[in-house]
Amino acid sequence: MCFLAADIGCRRFLKDHIQMTLDGFLTFLALTIAFYAVMPEVTRLRARLHLRFQVMLAFVAISLTLYFQFFSLVGQPCWLGSQAACQWITFQADGPITPQQAAFLVVFAWMLLALGLNLFRKPGTQSFPTIIKIVEMLLYERRFGELLGFIRPHLRLIEAAARRELRRQRVHDWLADANWLRHEKFASVRPQGEVMAAKRKASLVERTGRWFRRKIRWTARIVPSGSKAQANAETLVRLLFRSGELRQFITAMRPDVVTDLMAIRLQPRFEFSDAVVEDFIADPGSQLFQEIENSQNVSHTGEYFLNPENKFLQFLFSDASVARQLAVWRPVGEFTITKLRTGTETGYADFLNGPATSFDRERWQDPTFVAIRFFDIMVQSAVQQSVEDHMWLFYLPHFVRELEQTYDATSPNIDALSEFPTRGSRLIYEAVSAMGGWVKSVKYIDASSPHTNIPQSAHLGSSAIPPAAAISLGQAMDAIATSPRIGDTFAASMHDSILHDIASLSEEGVEGRMRAFLVRAMVGRGNLGSDARYGARIGSFLAQADHVLRGNVSDYVAAVEKAYPGALPTRFVE
Repeated sequence: MCFLAADIGCRRFLKDHIQMTLDGFLTFLALTIAFYAVMPEVTRLRARLHLRFQVMLAFVAISLTLYFQFFSLVGQPCWLGSQAACQWITFQADGPITPQQAAFLVVFAWMLLALGLNLFRKPGTQSFPTIIKIVEMLLYERRFGELLGFIRPHLRLIEAAARRELRRQRVHDWLADANWLRHEKFASVRPQGEVMAAKRKASLVERTGRWFRRKIRWTARIVPSGSKAQANAETLVRLLFRSGELRQFITAMRPDVVTDLMAIRLQPRFEFSDAVVEDFIADPGSQLFQEIENSQNVSHTGEYFLNPENKFLQFLFSDASVARQLAVWRPVGEFTITKLRTGTETGYADFLNGPATSFDRERWQDPTFVAIRFFDIMVQSAVQQSVEDHMWLFYLPHFVRELEQTYDATSPNIDALSEFPTRGSRLIYEAVSAMGGWVKSVKYIDASSPHTNIPQSAHLGSSAIPPAAAISLGQAMDAIATSPRIGDTFAASMHDSILHDIASLSEEGVEGRMRAFLVRAMVGRGNLGSDARYGARIGSFLAQADHVLRGNVSDYVAAVEKAYPGALPTRFVE
């Protein structure tokens, strides 16, 4: 083999072909410089992320190459006593390798190490100034695709630096006791008695740790604070989150990056999240519409199966506390209300007041329908995961009120006696059905869940979802029952739908308490209080209801008669 030094033919081949002359080395340097000169500016800036290490590597490689090239002039004799050892560190005329071959190997190793350094070494906080320049340039040139590809691998580092979670930052903060005000819990503005009591509660270990920290606090002066890295990271976050053009590009072309940015645990993400979600709900072709359409597998408990391929919904609702932290209900709810409220001017009201015969094909392009489904997935996820928040499901009765405000079934092509006379009526049904499902979720959750805490009155605040949904149902029914625009047939059918929700709950245990709360919420228009006109309307709906259904909700019939005497014919009162 050619690797054996004793192989004369191999040695001759190496000497004749694998070596680097001075001219070859200069040509290599010239080509490297020329290649760097014609590189795109972004590529040159990327290379500068590892500039310090690349310069050190280049200095060593060039020095060794020049040493080997001029070995005959600058080479030093071997001072070792062993001739055998000297043969390994000097170049012999008949040796296995010449200085020019060694120079070639140095250059080859230099190329491999430089490539590996660029590919595998992750930049640190010292590279932040360069990263900022790259981001600013790409934003200015609107090269958003390159920007995302460049910045995405560095997001976790940026987040850690901005949150002071890097090791040296944590060490400095621990030594300096940077959080002393939080530890003291604003002791200066608390009564002295409370301060002393809090100090007495501290264990011996805690008191000893505080004493030790005070004694070594001076060492924080010699530990880098990382404040410059923090400031640079915050600048990068502002650049990424405050660019409206970049956000629009992401939502339209690269929605896969949305969750990476929304996961950054810094304050600017909340404004960014609101804008992104609003962009999604405003665009029928967005990823949000597609993922909600692809997430309609629902169990008998009402829980949605979230396909792992639906990255955005997975991010928000696989752990519903993420949706709670980001308050994703706000942009969806506010956009939908605005869309409905301005429907007369934009033509959306005309669409809603058209016949609902083809709505099953149109629904996945309708923002109100998708918004209702969005709330349904979110609320059901929070219920099943015992996330202690009502997730602002109170947006849905507002949807119903806005739909009622523009409701018009007087067109000649509308069948007022059909199940859903208009698209608007279908949306009202979807909202009522979703709220009813949230009420009935109390049947499928564990007794230890915070959502089984049923208050005694609808006027008492509660983060439990089933009672909040009951209040919403009462408010929605008020908008439907007292509407001068919604016909009696459809209004009565919505009332029947809620009667079925009441009948589905048993009268024992948690379900019994929830049933009693739903009855009170229905009679009291949610938490709005009694109203004679409303009482007369639901009394007439009860009179029209199927007698079997009416018999299954005798507690509701009795509550209506008690709150609104005379609203029901005498024969219905038990």
